[in-house]
Amino acid sequence: MFVEGGAKGRTENSDFRRGWGTFLSELRNVAQVHGYHTLSIVRGFGRKETFESFKNHKIRCPEDLCILLVDSETSAPSNVPVWDVVKNRKDDGWQRPTWATERHLYLMAHMVETWLLTDQEALQLFFKRGFDASRLPTTNLETRSKRDVDDALERATKTAQRGSYRHGQAHEIIEIVRPEKVKTLYHGKRLFEKMDELIRNVK
Repeated sequence: MFVEGGAKGRTENSDFRRGWGTFLSELRNVAQVHGYHTLSIVRGFGRKETFESFKNHKIRCPEDLCILLVDSETSAPSNVPVWDVVKNRKDDGWQRPTWATERHLYLMAHMVETWLLTDQEALQLFFKRGFDASRLPTTNLETRSKRDVDDALERATKTAQRGSYRHGQAHEIIEIVRPEKVKTLYHGKRLFEKMDELIRNVK
């Protein structure tokens, strides 16, 4: 599974894999039950780099089940195919590989930080004393712009013991975020449901 994120020089690949691996442990267990050795997390770094790694790995290892998880960076309505979202986004223009279906691409709308907002208890645990959950939105999260989400996290964490939120911390926090909270979002629920179907080879 190729996951966007992880600023170069800040964190080790093993930390990134552990954080996302813990969050996705439910799907890893499904994969192991259905004949896969494990669910491997690949740190993709930049957005374009993650997409290219996803495509190229399938060429090198055609028997592997390749999954792509990236920020949508834009609106991603539930009635719009996910490949159309990344194809039509001006800075992407990604073409769906011929072997890929809708169940090979998953979006975090508008970005991974939106998923962090679903679990305020996890944020409190991470940022500790001084974290102000009252400054965070709790409704219509997937319709909120990147700036709105960033501003909300900045307000909530500016007096926190652990310091203000920084991009590149997401994998540390996602490790303690409860999947059931993320599943309250359309794209969060879609990840767990549709990827489960893909692993089980449900038509």
